[in-house]
Amino acid sequence: PYQLSAQALTPRYVPQLRRLPSAEPPSHLDGTLAGDYGFDPLGLGVDSDRLAWYAEAELQNGRWAMMAVAGILGSSALGVEGDWFTAGAKTYELDHFTQLAIQFPIMGYLELKRYAGFKATGSNGLVNAFPFDPAGMNSAGM
Repeated sequence: PYQLSAQALTPRYVPQLRRLPSAEPPSHLDGTLAGDYGFDPLGLGVDSDRLAWYAEAELQNGRWAMMAVAGILGSSALGVEGDWFTAGAKTYELDHFTQLAIQFPIMGYLELKRYAGFKATGSNGLVNAFPFDPAGMNSAGM
């Protein structure tokens, strides 16, 4: 049977997985983050605090994507009329500009609260709940 060694579990760069195999990865990318292949041409991860925020924001983006898939599958299973990919072509009571005028302030407020909470606690949350863990999945008993 195959056994993993401690060396196999140590974060490292695998040359064939690096974005630019001929270039050395920047010093601030050490291979410990998921998807870290040593590629940061704009130097966005130089500041470790911002890099932590970017990692947390990417987790949040993934959560939004998972909720979207659940919504798509749920509406299809419940027989809601139309396909998800044709929803943007429908005519709704509110025009696009009105929808954006409602969405921008609401999402802006939620994102600013999330960022302020992250700066204060170092974890992701919702409005004033940091960390946001309604199911208790982050408890010691889990």
